[in-house]
Amino acid sequence: MKNLKYYLFALSGLLMSCNDEFLDTEPTTQINDATFWKSPSDLKIYNNQLYSVYLNGLGYGRGGFTAGMYTDDMLSDNAFSETPSAVRMGINTSNSPGLSNWSWSLVRNINLMLEKAEASPIEQSIKNQYMAEARLIRALDYYDKLKLYGQLPIVDRVLEVDDELLYAPQSSRDEVMAFILSDLDFAVANMVSTAEANRFDKMIAQSYRARILLHEGTFRKYHGLGNETTFLQEAVKSAQEVMNSGKYAINVTGAYGALFSQLNLSGNKEVIFYRDYDDALQLYHNLSNLITHVNGAIMGGTKDLVQDYLCVDGLPIDESPLYKGDDNITNEFTNRDKRLAETFAKPGTYFVTGKINLNSVPGGFAVTATPSGYQIAKYFNASQDNQAWDRAFADAPLIRYAEILLILAEAKAELNTLTQADLDLTINVLRKKAGVAPLAATHASLLQEVRRERRVELAFEGFRYDDLIRWKEGAQLSEPVIGLKFNADDITNASKFVIGQHIQLDENGYILSPNSYAFDESKNYYFPVPLNELSLNPNLNQTPGWE
Repeated sequence: MKNLKYYLFALSGLLMSCNDEFLDTEPTTQINDATFWKSPSDLKIYNNQLYSVYLNGLGYGRGGFTAGMYTDDMLSDNAFSETPSAVRMGINTSNSPGLSNWSWSLVRNINLMLEKAEASPIEQSIKNQYMAEARLIRALDYYDKLKLYGQLPIVDRVLEVDDELLYAPQSSRDEVMAFILSDLDFAVANMVSTAEANRFDKMIAQSYRARILLHEGTFRKYHGLGNETTFLQEAVKSAQEVMNSGKYAINVTGAYGALFSQLNLSGNKEVIFYRDYDDALQLYHNLSNLITHVNGAIMGGTKDLVQDYLCVDGLPIDESPLYKGDDNITNEFTNRDKRLAETFAKPGTYFVTGKINLNSVPGGFAVTATPSGYQIAKYFNASQDNQAWDRAFADAPLIRYAEILLILAEAKAELNTLTQADLDLTINVLRKKAGVAPLAATHASLLQEVRRERRVELAFEGFRYDDLIRWKEGAQLSEPVIGLKFNADDITNASKFVIGQHIQLDENGYILSPNSYAFDESKNYYFPVPLNELSLNPNLNQTPGWE
């Protein structure tokens, strides 16, 4: 593990220095081809770079005011953001798209590896193992791009200056998915069953395959693209392979929140793949500050998310006799799914030593605050709270076993094949840990309950925006954003607030975001191709709706 991390640290800038102009032709490595590519260790060392580049923004990121999957949820209706992005407010433009991933340097360097490895004298099965790592990274990078643009050029070789692919148009979504699926299938077939720490293995490849194919299948279903059944069935197969492996399990007696505060996730059976941060190697992020400190009071939870947590009897709050209302947080969290109080802090819990500070509290606040009243506590680790800016090093789970259970349940629900036995192996395992009554296969809104479970289990892990997009539920992003009911029991100096000056409330007394939100159904499910790329390659087509 340590050797790999040293390689990642030393080589992390190698590929990042590449020019990202459209389909760069000059492979920029610092490797002597005449002496390299001769041994398995050469392939391993080269792939370390690919891991480093792809993982750079994942997990909790590398510092500053972004924390990877945590701050990714700021695009969704889970988060009440103090300063929402242009994408979240629906005001991004072709000149300023808000999200962009038209960068081809990683693909180019993967293609270089594949060509050099194939031509090397190394034994084929060993070559395939490392080529499988590279092809999985290429599949992941390509699908990240496909989610944004819907169609892409297929670049499957290192380009020369006169290569026709430099001016190729985008291939169709079907063609791109066939390309991605071939990479995924090669990775699954050739990946080792057990790898050293921080490298892909066969079950990691199956997990990523399940994630991608669930997304693609549901996107096709709800956007009317067709052939969704094939993708959903394949998602089930991959998820089932992971479940049948026996390598992973949910600790139903453990605390949900404990999983997200661990410094070292090695050996944790609930985690399939994680990003390893390390104090000794100065591999850091800044999540602890974004959660707890003054400069990190950037978002809180929304009322919409909080309302999705069930009562312990398995009923939603508008049906359960156990629900005590929301006049204050203590009442609101009573008799609820344990995950609610392990995702948000009540007064006097975690780092909230007294009442909750709102960002706009008259006179300011000393330590921490939230714009919505729902202070996010997931990921809190007391030892990390004292770390300096950009010096946190708790590990980040990239694929959790819980996600695999949710993938199988959702894909089967979409296929109308979800049985009680399936539920008892998936959703009800998670509910048992959360102290919630099990879900019955006879439930009248079974698919919605599966989606609810996914939302609360994966809250603030960066999934919600993608989920709304694939379900074609973007309209939810245009709804007003509200938080806690304003009350003196929970809120510091509540009597000093001047409503309309220090804070906005809706007609029912809930904290209201002052921002306006919109989602254009005609174009906001995709993002525009960067305008400079259209100039470089006139055969590219602008994303529909962004012309």
